[in-house]
Amino acid sequence: MPNSIVAQKIDAGWEWLLKRNCSISPYQLAGIFLFLAFVSLVIGLGFYFMGATLILPYSCLEIVILFTAFFYYAKHANDYERLVLKPNVIMFESKAGHLFKSVQLNRAFTKIELPSHQKDLILITQGAQKFHFGSHIHSNLRSHLGREIMLKL
Repeated sequence: MPNSIVAQKIDAGWEWLLKRNCSISPYQLAGIFLFLAFVSLVIGLGFYFMGATLILPYSCLEIVILFTAFFYYAKHANDYERLVLKPNVIMFESKAGHLFKSVQLNRAFTKIELPSHQKDLILITQGAQKFHFGSHIHSNLRSHLGREIMLKL
């Protein structure tokens, strides 16, 4: 196991930044989707002019589904979670789609619960405030990440 999964030492503490692994740029993905839509439309029109008129509506449906998938991907491409440990404060930020959440907790009163099952997330609580951390890291590494946070806390 590595010493630190994704922690970075900052001026007055530690920072974990977890985000999606997007290996293709939005422009490249848009080009691929436009090409696929064009091919589907050409095939649908080809069959339409040969007399198979029911192929074109399915091609149009396929194009709508392709664009729906593209917009879903684009909406979630910049999702992230960020946890910062400072001397007296724990700051948590997350972005999921268009939802942004930011929580600031007192470090002395914060409790961290490790995931009990592999699919669970790390639970960070202070009184009634609760948030989950670790959705953008592989489930096998979550308990290690939780222990690392606890050691730095």
